[in-house]
This record gives sequence, structure tokens and C-alpha cells, in this order.
Amino acid sequence: SASVRKPARLRPGDTVALVAPATPWENRSELLRAVAGVEKWGLTVKLGEHVNDRHAYLAGRDEDRAADLNAAFADPEVRAILCLQGGYGSSRLIRLLDRDVIAANPKALCGYSDITSLHLAVAAWSDTITFYSNGASGVGAHETSQFSRGTMHRALFSDEVYGPVPPDPDDPWVRTITGGTTQGRLTGGCLTLVQATLGTDIEIDTEGRILYLEDLDLHAYTLDTVLTHLRNAGKLEAAAGIVIGQMKNVGWREDYASFMQDMSIEDVLEEVIGPLGVPCIYGLPIGHGKHHATVPHGAQAILDADAGTLTVTDVVTADPAAE
Repeated sequence: SASVRKPARLRPGDTVALVAPATPWENRSELLRAVAGVEKWGLTVKLGEHVNDRHAYLAGRDEDRAADLNAAFADPEVRAILCLQGGYGSSRLIRLLDRDVIAANPKALCGYSDITSLHLAVAAWSDTITFYSNGASGVGAHETSQFSRGTMHRALFSDEVYGPVPPDPDDPWVRTITGGTTQGRLTGGCLTLVQATLGTDIEIDTEGRILYLEDLDLHAYTLDTVLTHLRNAGKLEAAAGIVIGQMKNVGWREDYASFMQDMSIEDVLEEVIGPLGVPCIYGLPIGHGKHHATVPHGAQAILDADAGTLTVTDVVTADPAAE
């Protein structure tokens, strides 16, 4: 991981950008809470010019959402970029983002779900550690657990090795799909958004990496479809290890014919990933569950699939004084 670039560590008093690259807020209080939550960390919030825009299910026109991201990367005052939330829309920005500006300004980018597209774009263009974490709305929302908030704060502010991605405090059990110990840099995100990069210029690179995947609201056969696509594209076999996070509302669905319900999530993982011999676990709190552990995307980690542990071995930010 010598070559990976690290974003500047945050310190109280730093300025961060809050942008909305995907879906807009539903109630104005979501944005107010987000700002208040981030300010509680001692940070100053600079709102994207278009953070209140809306265009159907998008937080404004593609050009405007992209302009806010480009401006945040270019702004020398801005230390980190917090996406308001996921939803949908980030992948529409890829062709509009300024890859030279992004490559020249390694910054902590925070968000998850739909924001997967942006993490993989930064990985392709800049090779900088980013954070698969709550968005700003999650930092501010009252229902966000202290666990989720705590792992995100540690990722952004701590000068120590990040260490283990902790198990779910309510359900610490982790399932071993394939045993073994391996190491590599972390890549991945939300499964369907990872799939959507195949055949594009930000196509996910899994070679020798630990691939983490999570998703929500999928039928079992859809989970199978997407994982099989990744398998047929060579992306699963190339990986050093695979970590399946939380699969929220995936599998059995009341609204579907019973003959399509005959596979559990674990059945699908065993059938599609099992034969590859790649160390694999299922059940760490990465993704859409109540508890969401921040994953430093691009950081070096060790997967012990027999023990069910994923341990980040990097300090994931750089000392701002050393710039």
C-alpha cells in the first residue's frame, strides 16, 4: 500500500464541503441536522451551491451536481467532502467530473450506497483512500447509532492504525463462506453500483484486492444475477478475498412467486462464491443496516475468514502538518 495516497486527517476547525451528488433531501430539517451533526465534530461546513436543488429524484441537474463536486475538490479551504446521502444519481456525474482536479487534490470523500460510483471514480483517477461511511445526513440523523458515528469519526480524525472493522454490536455473528487468510487493499461498495462500473472507464479493479460488497432490496435471484455477472467478468476470482456486508431486505420477498424463493442469501453466496476458493465471509456491519462500520476504501487490510475478521493495517489519513 506504499503507493496509495492518503487524504489529510481532519482536525477541529477544519472546513468540509457538504454536497448532494445523488438524491435530494426530503425535509429541510435533514440538511439542518446534517450541518449540526458535522459541526458537533468541531468542523466548519461549506454548503455546495446546489445542495438545495432538485430535479425529480435527483438533487438538481447533472451539470450542477458535478459542478459542486468539482468545486469542492478544487477549493483549497475544503479538507474533506461529505455527500449528503445516497439514493441515485452519482453514476450520471462520472463523465462530468474533472479527473485532473480530483487527481491533484486528494481529499477524504465520505458516503455510501449510490456514492460507490464516486469512490470507484476516485480510486481509478487518483488512487486515494476514501471512506465508505455514513453521509452527512447520517451524521446528523437521530436514528444513526453511536457505533456508526464512532467508526466514521475514528476514520477521519485518528492518527492510529484503523484496526478491525468491528462486528455488529447487536449481532456479532459472522459466517465463513470460504476459510483462509489473505491480505490486500480494500475495494468495493454497493453491489449493483459496483456492477454498473463494468465496461466503463472506472471499472472496478479487484486484482489482488479484498472486495467488500453490500446491497439492499434485492430478490435472491437478483443477488445471484449480479454476483454471477461479477464472477463471469473475472472480478470475483481475481480478488484476494471477499467480504459480504449486510444484505438488507434481500432474499425472501412477499411479493414474488414462491418457486423463486428457494435460495437464501447464504445459499447464493455458497453456490456463486464458494467454488472459487477465495476466502470469504458474510455478516460484517457494512452497508444499510442499523450499524454501519466505516470502511477505508483503498486501505490495506487482512481478512481472516476462519475467524470472521477484517483488520485494516494502515493509518488511513495523512498528517496535515506534513503537507
